[in-house]
Order: sequence, then structure tokens, then C-alpha cells
Amino acid sequence: MDQFQGYLNQELELVRQHLDDAFGPEGQLMGEVASYVRSLRGKMLRPAFVCLSARAFGYDGVEGHHARLGASLELFHVATLLHDDVIDHASLRRGRATVNARWGDDVAILFADYLYATSFDFALAVLRPEIVQVLTRTTRQMTEGEMYQIEKRGQWLKVEDYLSIIRSKTAYLFSACAGLGALTADAPPDAVRKMFDFGLQFGMAFQITDDALDYEAQGDAWGKRVGADLQEGKQTLPLLYTLEQASPADHEKLVHTLNNGRDFETVHALVKRYNGIDYSLERAAEYSRNATEILDQFGDNEALAILRRLCDGVLVRQV
Repeated sequence: MDQFQGYLNQELELVRQHLDDAFGPEGQLMGEVASYVRSLRGKMLRPAFVCLSARAFGYDGVEGHHARLGASLELFHVATLLHDDVIDHASLRRGRATVNARWGDDVAILFADYLYATSFDFALAVLRPEIVQVLTRTTRQMTEGEMYQIEKRGQWLKVEDYLSIIRSKTAYLFSACAGLGALTADAPPDAVRKMFDFGLQFGMAFQITDDALDYEAQGDAWGKRVGADLQEGKQTLPLLYTLEQASPADHEKLVHTLNNGRDFETVHALVKRYNGIDYSLERAAEYSRNATEILDQFGDNEALAILRRLCDGVLVRQV
């Protein structure tokens, strides 16, 4: 995060001002929920992607469109998290109670809808119909990914299923951030298309690394309990690769463990034996290299240099 905070100090302050406006609705309950959700604010990575992409193609920021658009994408992201928590019956996010756990599913869904509406309102203020088209397309893609995950509920996923799900649920939003930033800067159409692809490749690397490090990263530095995904029953790449590579005996042992308490030490040992974590990080590195190669087509400036560093940092989650 330090890689872009200084460079984007003014832009991100504008983003925060827009977010403060969004999190100031009328009504006691709306205000309580808004204040709580605002306190869970993340690292602002998605707004940073919008602003960096715009700056990479010469946007000077005078109109402030990139900051408003960055706020729009952050609100969009938070809305998806609220819906995810309801669908997953999650009780914790970032170590604190989810909105659905604290106020109920109805409040979480309605507040997410409020954020979606505000996100689109911010985007419309930029007065570019292409921007809203990207947001509606991203909404469809993320919904399709969520529905596919529900369709596969109770079944063992294949690696291809996992990649399809994270592409829809995570990578397409990063794609929207990078592509819309370039669009805001009036970059050439071919460059805009490439930036959409850049964001997609980065998003895949981001999510795969997140899922791989869930098995090994230190809890204090990681910001969540190691093994949390496994305990929640999430089928991520290290586990799915291990299931595909394991001997019949180890496969049976792994499935038995997963169906009977999900003992982390047992699963972790098998994932290590079959190089599930190393394989996953190698796949993440491939996506990161793809993202960097796209950026290398655009020469160099400070914004592009920061985006390249973010591609390197994502593999050890320094972003």
C-alpha cells in the first residue's frame, strides 16, 4: 500500500471525501450501519488502480473524474462483500462481525443495494455512458460467478471451476478499475482494452496468492487467522490441486478430514506433500508476469512504475 499512497495522496483524499458523502445517509439505522461499514474501510487498492491507470495515460486530474470513479468502484466492491457475507452466512470479516451477523440479512442486503445505487450515481456523474456499461457488465459477470459457485455447492470443484469463479468474483472488478482509469484519460481504444486485460491478470494473481498464503502466512501480518478459508469450507487452489494430485490413499484421507472437522494440520501436511502451495504461487506468478508484460508495452512513467511494483508485490501480498 505504501507503494502508491504518497504518489496518490491528493487523489485518495478526494476518494475518501466522496466515500464520506456516500456513508452519510439519513435515518438512525442507515447511519449506524454506514458508520460501521465505513470503519471497516480497506486498503483502497481498487480506487488506486483507477487513479494510477488514469495517470499512466496522462490524465491530470483537474476535473477529479478519476477520484469520483475510484470512489464508485470502492463502493461497488464493498457492496459485493456485503452480499457475499449474506450468501456465505459469514459472521466475521477482517476480524469483526459482519453486517448480517450484527443486524441481519435484510439490513445487509438493503445496505449493499444502497451502496450499489450510490456507486452507479457516482459513475453517472462522470457523464461517460461507457463507464456505466462497464459497471453493469461487471455486475453481470460477478453475479454469474456467484451463481456458478452456488450451483457447485456440495460438490468438489475442479481447478478450472475455481479459476472461473475467481475470474468472475475478483478479477473482473480489478479489470474494470484498470480499464476505466485508462478510459477516463481518453487513452486509445487499444490501450484501454489492454488495461482491462492487465487488471484481469492482476486480479487473478491477487486472489490466487491470497488463497495460497491462507495456508502459511503469519496471522498477525496477514490480518486474518491462518487456515480461515479452510475452516469456512472454501475450496481454493492449493486444496484442489492436492485433491487432483494425491494418491488414492491420501485422497481418501484428505476427503475424510475435510468432511470431519477439517483439521488444519492434517490438511496442511497433505497440501505441502503435493506442493499445492508452491503450485498455486507459481500460477499466481504467471498471471503477474502477464500483467507486467502488458504494462511494458506502454513505455514508462511514475504511475506505470508503481503498477509494475504492485505486480511484484502481489506475490508476497505487500499490497
